[in-house]
Amino acid sequence: MCLLIAQVLMLIGGLYALIAGKIKLTRTISLHGWRARVAGLLLMAPLPLGLLTGFIIGLLVSADALPQSTLNYVAFLDIFCVVGGLALAVVFALFVRERQVPSP
Repeated sequence: MCLLIAQVLMLIGGLYALIAGKIKLTRTISLHGWRARVAGLLLMAPLPLGLLTGFIIGLLVSADALPQSTLNYVAFLDIFCVVGGLALAVVFALFVRERQVPSP
C-alpha cells in the first residue's frame, strides 16, 4: 500500500512538472523548462512500468513459461522501479541543473 502511495505521489509530481515546466526535487535543486519536463517523465515512469511488468509476468506465469514462485519477486521488482525512477530523476537533475555563477 505504501508503494502504491509513493507511485501515485510521484505520478502527481511528474504530471505537475510536465504541465507547469517547473519542479523542486530537493531543497537546493529546482528545474525549469525542458529539464523539469524530462524529470517529470522520469518521475511518472514507475507506475506504468510496474503495471506493465506485473501484467507480463502474470501472463507468463499463467502460460507456464515461468514458474509460480516468480510471483514472489514481483514486489521487489516494483520497489526497484519506484526507487530507480526517483533516483534517475534526482541524478538527471544533478547533471542538467543550471549552474549558478556567483556575482562579484
